[in-house]
Formats: sequence, C-alpha cells, structure tokens
Amino acid sequence: MKDKFLIRLALLTATVIFGYILIRTVLSSDFNPMISELFAAIIGFALTVMTTSLLLSKQTEAELRKEESVQFLNLKMNIYLELLNQLKDIIAKKKINSDDVMELRLLNQRISFIGSPDVLIAFNRFVRAFAEMANKEEKGDEMIDNLLDQMSLLTVHIRNDLFQTDTKQLKSEEIKRIILSSDDLLDINN
Repeated sequence: MKDKFLIRLALLTATVIFGYILIRTVLSSDFNPMISELFAAIIGFALTVMTTSLLLSKQTEAELRKEESVQFLNLKMNIYLELLNQLKDIIAKKKINSDDVMELRLLNQRISFIGSPDVLIAFNRFVRAFAEMANKEEKGDEMIDNLLDQMSLLTVHIRNDLFQTDTKQLKSEEIKRIILSSDDLLDINN
C-alpha cells in the first residue's frame, strides 16, 4: 500500500512539474489563447484526478485498518468471554479432573494468541492458584476464595486489554516463558 502511495505521489509531482513547464512554454510562445486554456484544463484535470486518487487510497487504507481492528477486538472479546465462562465452570465443580487441566492448557494457548502481557501474567497467577488447589486433597473455601480473587484480577487485566488502557509490550522470549510456565504449573498428577 505504501509503495502505491509513493508511486502516485511521484506521478502527481511529475505532472505538476511537467504541467508548469508546458504552461510556461505555451505562454511564452505565440500560441492561440484557446490552446493555452486547453492545456491548462487538461493539466488541471490530470492533477485533480491524481490528487483524488491519492486521497481515496489513504482513506481506503485507514478504513481497512479500522475494520481489521474491530474484527480483532471482537475475536478478543469472544475468547475472553469463553475463557471466563470456562473458568467459572471449573471453579464451580470444586472437583478437579484431567479434563479441567486439559481445558486450562488449551485456554492458555488461545489467550497467548490474543492476550496482552498483563493478561498472560494474570492468567499465569490464576493457573498457579489452580495448581495449588488441585494438589490439595481437600478444597476449602479459602482456596476457592483465592482462586476467585485471581480470577477477578484476571478480569481486570482483560478489561484493560479490551479497552487498550495499557500499551506495555513484552519480548517474545518473556511471553514464551510465561506461557510455558502456565503449562508447567498444570502438570498435575491426578
């Protein structure tokens, strides 16, 4: 897209320069005034078409970026809603089985695709609390409260990510470490 814009800009500049030279040549010669006006009209038309084309291409590019952003935001929102619903279902069971662990691992992969660094870190903390709960024989109310607290913090980070209030960036190695750490925490012996 940027190459096309630069080509159009160069063409517009060349037309302006060529048009100026042509008009100067026609005006300095003894041509009929009607010929001068014809040249000026043709050059004016060409400049108008090129300028309009240049502006429309930038507008189209901006609209495509906007549409892409909206679709990605919808994808994020759907994945986050699914994440929260599945986490709610897992917590409500109070009994953790291997399917729950597998579900969390798959969720980890899905949110690593779209989640902000803060969401990944918060999910990692949730998984840590979940792993501690899974390793205990008896699941008390305090453990469930801790898990719900971690889920609440995760929700706050999800909200910030959806409304893009944080522009923090992590390096890919750091993101990889967080994701693999969540997976390692879920290596629970049932």
